[in-house]
Amino acid sequence: MRPPLFVLTARFSELAREVYTGLRDGGLAPEATFDLACFLMDWAPARPVIQALAEQLAEQSVAGTDPARLAGLAAQVLEEYGFAPDFDTEPRLLAVLEDALQAVRADMRATGLTRPVGLSFEDDATRYVRNVFADFRGSRGYTAGIFPGDAGDRVSALIAVADDVQDAVMGAAMTAWPVCPGHGLGAHPGEHAGQAAWWCNGGGGHVIALIGSWPG
Repeated sequence: MRPPLFVLTARFSELAREVYTGLRDGGLAPEATFDLACFLMDWAPARPVIQALAEQLAEQSVAGTDPARLAGLAAQVLEEYGFAPDFDTEPRLLAVLEDALQAVRADMRATGLTRPVGLSFEDDATRYVRNVFADFRGSRGYTAGIFPGDAGDRVSALIAVADDVQDAVMGAAMTAWPVCPGHGLGAHPGEHAGQAAWWCNGGGGHVIALIGSWPG
């Protein structure tokens, strides 16, 4: 009998985290890779990369190890099967978001918001992904929070943090924030010309400022 999806998902995450950590730290254990390969062959859609990994593991058991080849295949497996590290597995992701928050704080100060804002976790056992949330004056927005994957690059981190802070501020103040100085419309964080910016839909649409550089 096939286990429930949530059981399979949890097991995949457990095995993939072990392999990811081994790759990151330069100490990938063949046993961990073997366990992940067996799991995917039993319960996941068949893909050429998992067969290649299984063959490599079999070859290594006879002819010795090829760490570079094994690491390359293991990394490819994680990518093709959609593994993304969470905040517990990769603590640097939270540091990236905290750095982005500094830029958003600058925009808050420029618009007269001096109350503290921070990032915090919500203890909710029903959530599969442990996301982080912006907290402003004890208020959180109505979003799903900021995902670990949002910290993959600087632009994505800025946009995700700005969006969640915006939702928390508006939830607490019950008004739009930030507002375009020229059109009086609420701004929207997004990517424009490869940079994270505040966008206004007024006047045909325009960038108000890069996130972190709101005009004072």
